[in-house]
Amino acid sequence: MQTQTPYPAAIGRNIANEMAEHARERGEGLTFKDYKRLGFTDAQIIRYSDEAAAIYARRAMRRVA
Repeated sequence: MQTQTPYPAAIGRNIANEMAEHARERGEGLTFKDYKRLGFTDAQIIRYSDEAAAIYARRAMRRVA
């Protein structure tokens, strides 16, 4: 039996997916400054930008095809 905790469970973020979604919503790739304005940190942008670009490209190809 589980006991109730006063705090809800942590929800993990898929930062690369979030970055790709922002780019998809705008219809174009975003720059470093754009991501900074959206609230991403330098470390997040550097770490996840390649993965976000790949996600964005896959979604753009599906939309065209």
